[in-house]
Amino acid sequence: MSNKEIIALEKELKRLRQKPPGSDLVSLLNKLANLHGHSDPREAEAYVLEAQDIAEKQGLLTEQAISYRILGMINREVGKFTEAMSYSRKSMEIYEELGDKNGLAIGHSTIALTYRAQGMIDKALEHYHIALKKKQECDDSREGLASFYFNIGACYATLDRLELSISFYEHAESVWKKSGARSHLASLYNNIGMVFGRKKELDNAREYFQKALDISDDLGDKKGSANTLGNLGILHQDLDDNESALDFFIKSLELYEEIGNRRGIAYTCGCLGGVYTALRRLDEAEELIMRGLKITRKLKIKDWEILCLGNITDLFEAKGDLQKALQHSRELKACLEEHLNEKSMEKIAGLQVRFETEKKEKEAEIYRLKNVELSRKNDQLRDALADVKKLQGMLPICANCKKVRDDDGYWRQIESYISEHSDAKITHGICPECIIKLYGKDFSQEQE
Repeated sequence: MSNKEIIALEKELKRLRQKPPGSDLVSLLNKLANLHGHSDPREAEAYVLEAQDIAEKQGLLTEQAISYRILGMINREVGKFTEAMSYSRKSMEIYEELGDKNGLAIGHSTIALTYRAQGMIDKALEHYHIALKKKQECDDSREGLASFYFNIGACYATLDRLELSISFYEHAESVWKKSGARSHLASLYNNIGMVFGRKKELDNAREYFQKALDISDDLGDKKGSANTLGNLGILHQDLDDNESALDFFIKSLELYEEIGNRRGIAYTCGCLGGVYTALRRLDEAEELIMRGLKITRKLKIKDWEILCLGNITDLFEAKGDLQKALQHSRELKACLEEHLNEKSMEKIAGLQVRFETEKKEKEAEIYRLKNVELSRKNDQLRDALADVKKLQGMLPICANCKKVRDDDGYWRQIESYISEHSDAKITHGICPECIIKLYGKDFSQEQE
């Protein structure tokens, strides 16, 4: 969405704030929060907390669920994965209450993204597949399914299950081709190109990168074009075609500079410096690598700092300046050790989050099963009570003949009354005392 569109939405927000708060205001606040979630988490959080507060007070459950989902996304962006998961599950609980399968599909996808951000790809895949199934149950059009195919394909690519990855990417491609979603297709073709690159099927990789580039150029998407040109540069480096790689990297750098994308500039300068070194254009290489290193350090992107330090070490070695090569080699070693420590800490933090999440999931499942068992026992008890006929209260009985008086005032034999008011079956016999009364003592002795 362009800045003009965001400005228009913020203008509409001012107008709605002059009225009593309602669903329109909540919806717009959530929309703005979602738009700012990746670029400005603090501003996004301010919008969504206001939306969540109004939605809760007015009982707007769907908007509440959306607010919780956005809060999950914001916390994921800043690395607060436990909080992200908690908000996502609150959102899912509301969608479950509403019976909203589409909301549940989006909720599972959001949880998958949180797992993916922690490198827990197996768990991410589990939730993506659930999301896909939920989406299939509520969406007849295949258009809504394509993003799920795309994300599942990306997960399989991360796991090096490349054939499965391409299979899901092709599902997404067939949908987006029919719908004409060309910007989505450009991203997809870049991903497919990278998969073929990892398979060393470089002609196929080049074909898909070219498809992505043609679409981005046609749409005027300069960032997309710059990204694909960089991918083509890397591909030609792998082919030892440094002249072609140089051409692609230069074009990529020009586009990143035009749109002011510092991350793209830093990375491409590092790559270009490596190509210039291979072509023995060492002064140009030094200028570009040092520029990339300076920006990378400001942005604190360790992976790219390592790339630049590796390339500048190679550069000074090629120049024969072994002192500077050694100096940068030591910097590279320290950066690698720091990066490995950071990665280890991230892994530990990820494992801790995973442990806490799985513990909560198990506790919730135990609680659910206990409730299921309790409900079953209660049902059994209700059924048993329904089958039981009780004799209760004062029961008038004749002191002489032992007849009982029923609710209608009639005197009845006790046997018939008990049979009617309980499940007891009456059988007749004669007790020893009555035998003597009726038949005499001698008969009683004969029975013994």
